[in-house]
Amino acid sequence: SSSSSSSSSSSSSSKASIHGREDFKVMGEEGKEDEKTEPAKSHNFHLRSPEQPSERHKSSRMSLTEPSAEQALKLFKDVEELFPSKALGEERWYILLISALTTGGHPTFAKELYLHLISKSQYSTPPQRQALMRRLREALVKLVSVVGVPKPLEAVFSMGEVEREEDRDMSFSREHWRSGPENQQRGMDWLATIYRHNDNKTQEMMAAHKDFRWLSIEITYGLYLSDHSILDGIDTELVVLPGIMMQNLARETGWHLRGTRRIGVGFEEVEVLQQCIEKVADFCGLKLTRVPRVADIEHEVDEAAA
Repeated sequence: SSSSSSSSSSSSSSKASIHGREDFKVMGEEGKEDEKTEPAKSHNFHLRSPEQPSERHKSSRMSLTEPSAEQALKLFKDVEELFPSKALGEERWYILLISALTTGGHPTFAKELYLHLISKSQYSTPPQRQALMRRLREALVKLVSVVGVPKPLEAVFSMGEVEREEDRDMSFSREHWRSGPENQQRGMDWLATIYRHNDNKTQEMMAAHKDFRWLSIEITYGLYLSDHSILDGIDTELVVLPGIMMQNLARETGWHLRGTRRIGVGFEEVEVLQQCIEKVADFCGLKLTRVPRVADIEHEVDEAAA
């Protein structure tokens, strides 16, 4: 089944390791250093005690690290360089990044990401910056379906602190949204694109939990993920896949590695996307120990229904 293959171990043929990992100490539940983690060798990510969060990032208590703005900028550049832009396009890397950063406990670094982006020549005018903000905001709206409201909301507030008045985008993407048959059908269509026949198994699992089936169709897919008016299907999976993977969820990560392949992203590109997410996880002090890789689910991508 899809769930069992999703929890399989990393394939040796995959480029599975976290490349260029900067090691740092992570605090355990009692504030003691994890003895299995090596001391920092290059970047010295500062660890907060639970009682003494930094003034600047008090909202990021869920993250184990306290990197500097300079370290964040290095992460942005590393992810942009590694991201498979030749295959997927130049305007997608930051969608993955804002999703992973926000999920990983550093939503306030959305401010630095936004400032980094608007320093580029392609965002030199207010209309260009408004279009950028629409994409960033929509990524965070979609991320709500995966991680809830507080982290994405903090990211939005953080960007708002540095947004110029002339760059504010006053559009409202779901102003005319309505529940009903059209929304339900759109949700079911996009769910079917990602899951195909594998959805039969999830339907069986939810037979005694119909609230969650309703949420999946009407809200997660109907309201959020099937709306491609701002972010297309690939962009949408670049929100969902990091949002799930950064939570170290094996089953659901497998589903969306498979779904990302099914919407046309190549095998090698999906592996590189995972390496990008791992860079963000490292930055956040998170260990993605349970998630599969694309090599583990590849046999499911085009399998026929049983």
